[in-house]
Order: sequence, then structure tokens, then C-alpha cells
Amino acid sequence: MSAGRWMPAMRPMLVLLPILMSTAGHAEPANFAAPEAPTSQVGYGDDLLPRDEKDRATLLRTVAFDATVYGMAAYLHYEQLYRQVFDRSSSNYTGFNRFAHERNLAGPDYATFKVPNTDTLYSTAWIDLNKGPVEIDIPATQLKYFTLNIFDIFGNPSNLSNRTIGVKGGRFLLVPRGWRGIPPAGVTVYPAATTQLWILMRAFAQSDAEVRTARAFQDAVRIIAPEGEGTADSDGDTSPPPPTSGAIGYFRALDYLLRANGWQPGEEALVSRFRPLGIEGDRPFNPDRLTPAMRAAIESGYAEALDMLTRAKSQLGEPTGTGWMKVNKGVYGFNYLRRSVINMAGLGANVREENASYTTFADGDGSALDGASSRYMLRLQRPPPVNSFWSVTLYDAKTFALHPNPLRRYLVSDRTKGLKVQKDGSIEIRIQHAASSDGNWLPAPAGPFFVVIRAYGPKPDMLNGQWLPPPISREGDAR
Repeated sequence: MSAGRWMPAMRPMLVLLPILMSTAGHAEPANFAAPEAPTSQVGYGDDLLPRDEKDRATLLRTVAFDATVYGMAAYLHYEQLYRQVFDRSSSNYTGFNRFAHERNLAGPDYATFKVPNTDTLYSTAWIDLNKGPVEIDIPATQLKYFTLNIFDIFGNPSNLSNRTIGVKGGRFLLVPRGWRGIPPAGVTVYPAATTQLWILMRAFAQSDAEVRTARAFQDAVRIIAPEGEGTADSDGDTSPPPPTSGAIGYFRALDYLLRANGWQPGEEALVSRFRPLGIEGDRPFNPDRLTPAMRAAIESGYAEALDMLTRAKSQLGEPTGTGWMKVNKGVYGFNYLRRSVINMAGLGANVREENASYTTFADGDGSALDGASSRYMLRLQRPPPVNSFWSVTLYDAKTFALHPNPLRRYLVSDRTKGLKVQKDGSIEIRIQHAASSDGNWLPAPAGPFFVVIRAYGPKPDMLNGQWLPPPISREGDAR
């Protein structure tokens, strides 16, 4: 489909405020707003960096710390983007604007991102709006649940799902910032916050028949993009760098991402502070322009921020009082610490209205869950109240992957074959390493693990906190 289908996108223009002339002939500004931040390092003047080496190192270390906290979520998304869009040797390479479909439910070897669910088939696509709008066509479906979870490059989520658009499908036009075109009749405009977008599509499947239905849905969803390959490079002078570990690799990628996507409204002053690092300056980031002392300061600030973010993962979420943590995912605003930590824990975090989840690494007494030493029981006196479905999934705490086991059972859910429900409607889930004939057995590793409850289409009493998961109780020593 040609780009001419829609009126062309218009790039934002700098509006110059008129200068009012006083009766005395003196020029005065129309208001007291601060002037535009300089667009280059030169524009800052000779005092861009302190001349004292110790002061300069302090400033660079501090700015590098802040830039790492700010942009880590974008960098983690970029690792996925590069693999699927730019690395032609990657197993899931597609380029922009094309889906890579997972045809089977996630297992222990799933590598696209951490802590995957095994309730739905996944599809991923990276969208480039550099050449203009991209249309997404979603068919009508009777799937129990689906969503096209759309993330901007910073990980802020939105959804085209059975919750937001129903099951009749529709046509949606993803448009870049500042677009002023007229969409075709019957097409809903979907304004995008950044030029590069990630679509993480989930389609419910458990039985073989449901897997076949989900695969058909995957194939029926269409991405219709303008002709030609977009580069998503707003400046035309920055090539997408391969992601590499360490501070230099991080800041090279962050510079590319900000040039390609910009930033959120209200962040201009913050992002302009990164220019002493060589980020979003008059030239692309080049570590060769850094002196050894400058580079050491920048690497120190990056390492300090990364250590803090790593430690903060243990504080993720709000305690429920039963050992479980409730994470308010996907709502970040200017809380860059929360945004980075959640995305470090696992990409694809959705809003609670779509999927309310709870996580625990501990039993009801506060002891770490460990299949090498203990057996456990989770008694759901009342199953999670949902409009779609719920699941209880176990992960290895060392790898954050699903635990391999002979039954290939990675979750217990309302659709588990052979699920035993008590006469009062309660469900008892046995969690242990030793084999069990119990149909509600959730196999655990002989080591530390954690458990996630997912509730898709949560009902109000879950969202308002009236329903909370009970503690996992220790039943005895491992056998």
C-alpha cells in the first residue's frame, strides 16, 4: 500500500513567538517562558563542563546515573528491536512492520523476553512510523482473550483487545506525532507517542483446538505499511548500533533512540542535561571524543545506577500482607525508576485492567520458596474473579524461566485438564519438586522459585483489592 493512501505526515515546526514592541521602542518578550534549550553542545557555551577535573567527573557521573535510570527501559526494548529488525542473522528476524509468530505456547526455552506466560500464543512486531502511518487490521474473533499490546519505545503500554475494542475487530491507523492527515472511512486513528513501536500480540490457547484457533487469528491480523523500508532515523546521520554491554554500548544506543523517537512532552529539560555525555548533541554519540577521565566518570555513574536498579527489583510492587506483591504495571508517568525496574524484571508489562498479576518469592512466613527443602500448598478459597481466565505459573528464581519438568506443566489454571475443585469451590494447588499424582500438582525445581498469578480481564473486586491471593503455606520437608 502506498504512502499516498493517507495525507502525508507533517513534522512538528518550531513556532517563533512574536516580539512585542513597547511605545518606547524597546523590544520585550511576549511572555516569561524560558528560551529553547540550545540544540548543540556549542550552544551551551564554554561553561558546558566545569574546568576542575574533580567537579567535571562529579557532574558526568551524576548525569550518567540519571540517564541510565531514565533510559534503561528503552534500551531493553532496543535489544529486542535490534534482534528482530536489524540483525539478519537472528532466528526471529523480520524487519519492520512484520510479525514473528510463536506457533506454540512458551516453554522453558522461550528466549524472546523473561517471565513469559504460557496461557497465550505470542506474536511480536516492530512498527516504524518514519515513513508515515501504519494500518493494523484485526479480524472478528471468538477467542476467549486477545490483545495487541502496543508499547512505545519506553515501554508505556496500550491495548487493542477484546476489553477495549470487543470481538468484532476493526481497522486502526497508527500515526506519528504531529500527523495531520485524514484517515479512510471506517479507520480509527491511533496516535503514537514514539516513531518506533512494539506490538506484543497475545492470543489465548490451551487445548489443541484452541491453539489452532489462535494460530488462525495470528495469520489474519494484518500490518499494512507505506511502501519502502523506513529507517526510523530522524536525523539521517545515525545508524542503529548493535547492543553491547557496558556504559558505552548503553549510551550509544540511547543516543540513537532519542534521535529516532524523541521523548515525552515535559522531558525537554531532563533530556537536555544528557548533552555533556554526548547524548542528543550536535553530533551522534562518539566515545572517542571522551577523555579517559570523562569516560571513567561516565562508566562509574552507569554502574552505580545499574546496581541500584538491580537491588530495587526486590522492592517491586506493593505487599498484600499475604506474602504476595501487587505490581501496578504499565503506569509510569515520570517515575523512571519504576519504569526501568519493571522492564528489567520482564518486558511486556501490561496495565492491571488488562492483566492483574501478583508475584511471590516467599511463603506465608516470609521464607524463600525452595523446592529443595520444602513442599507447599496454595489454597484458593475463592479462585481469582475474572472475565477471561486466570493462571498460577511457576518460574525458576535463578533463570526467570519456566521450570522444565516431565509433565511439561508450567501452570495450573481454570483450564487445566484434570483440575480438582473442592465441593465448596476452592482449589488446592500442590507445589513441590517430588513427583505427585495430584492433578493440581505444580512441579517445582530443586531450588529457589517464584510464583505468578495472572488474572486476565480482572473483575472490579480484584482491581479494588477486595480479592487478594492467600499465602503459600509450607506443608513439610521436601521428599
